[in-house]
Amino acid sequence: MRATNDAGYDAPIGLTADPVVFTLLDGALCVLLARRLEEPQRGMFALPGGFVGTSESPEQTAERKLREKTGVGSVHLEQLRTYADPSRDPRGWLPSIAYMALVRPEILPASPPAHRDASWHPLAALPPLALDHAGIVDDGLWRLRARVADKSWFVSKGAGLLPEPFTLRQAQRLYEALRGERVDAANFRRDVLATGLLSDTGEQRSEGPGRPGRLYRRT
Repeated sequence: MRATNDAGYDAPIGLTADPVVFTLLDGALCVLLARRLEEPQRGMFALPGGFVGTSESPEQTAERKLREKTGVGSVHLEQLRTYADPSRDPRGWLPSIAYMALVRPEILPASPPAHRDASWHPLAALPPLALDHAGIVDDGLWRLRARVADKSWFVSKGAGLLPEPFTLRQAQRLYEALRGERVDAANFRRDVLATGLLSDTGEQRSEGPGRPGRLYRRT
């Protein structure tokens, strides 16, 4: 298919929106995928996105497609980037605006749409993905790790994966899993407390040998 604008130049034949939704499940960083029920590449796993409707924004489309294809309700989406290579989709020139989110694993319903096989997939063992979605996932992971490096963002958004109250040791383990690298415990404690986004509950919890850890909540 081809489309032209009023100046006679080739134009996109449509616009799509693709959400890249991450979580931490059993210690592994995972992304939410669903099977395609339509051509091209029907039956392959893909990001749960789709065509932008004429009466909605791309972000609204990403939210709608998440609900339709996975059963996931409203989540905080952060715009990732635009993908506009004319050859990215065999149907024609179809740019996509991608969004990123970090959510708790239980946000995916116990019974998501069965026909879509919506499920969490560890990034370390992804199945082949349709279109250019593998590259979009890679970009989403890069953005996630860059965002987590900002301790304020980590506490306000990333630490939402932890059940409250939590210890700083728990927060550090989560940070390392999202960031993909080990960090110095003393520096991590100093940096997250310096954000001013944690409040000390005055309680403690034992986590094995050593002194019990103080319990914190996000403010």
